[in-house]
Amino acid sequence: MFFSDSLSPDLILSQLPGCDCVGVCVDPRRCACLSRSGEVNYHGESAVLRQSTMAPPHRPVYECNSCCSCNPDCCPNRLVQHHMEDVGAIRRVEAGCKGLGACAARPIGCGEFVCVYRGVYISPDEASGICASQAEAVGHVYVLVVREYAGEAGEMVFETVVDGAGDGLDALPLSSLINHSCDPNLTVIPVRVDSLLPVLALFARRGIWEGEEVCYDYGEGRGSGLSGKRCLCGSVMCRGFLPRHE
Repeated sequence: MFFSDSLSPDLILSQLPGCDCVGVCVDPRRCACLSRSGEVNYHGESAVLRQSTMAPPHRPVYECNSCCSCNPDCCPNRLVQHHMEDVGAIRRVEAGCKGLGACAARPIGCGEFVCVYRGVYISPDEASGICASQAEAVGHVYVLVVREYAGEAGEMVFETVVDGAGDGLDALPLSSLINHSCDPNLTVIPVRVDSLLPVLALFARRGIWEGEEVCYDYGEGRGSGLSGKRCLCGSVMCRGFLPRHE
């Protein structure tokens, strides 16, 4: 992953404390990383998330990191960090009136890790200008905004923004081709490893058959209003317009 110059070096270089487990991490009462997560994150050694992926807010996911004493080769709490470049579960597809998209390259199980949203981390202050530039240039926005909330009042405590077209509109990563749906089969989970800046990982909300288009809700968990751009997801739950980038 890459970072905009506008991001604070202190944030980029922040280091989460590690655990002192020996071997593998399976007990939230003993593992500091699992304790921060609230429970075990994944089912055994599989790529399946334990928490429900059906509706936000999702609980935070903290994987073990470079400061941990557990075995990095076999600890089951290191799923996403070992698959940062892995897009084998999806492939590029022509998505009709939506243009390009991505579909499942194989059957994907409910809760299964699919891919990381790749791009350049930018500051929230940069987001609106970049969104406007992309919308004007190509009629689409590749900026993913994820806000995390805490407490009974639902106060926003962290905002992560990744520009999926940060390397240029002619070099889009496969994750940037994933379209919006008002009834999506993917969800975005912030996963923290070493830094306070989370990896934005996409997991399956339900079982997905091979060849089915994969989509997530561009406004999930953000309380976004609607833009003036028509939504083409075709779902019976379609809201009519795409979420507004704000």
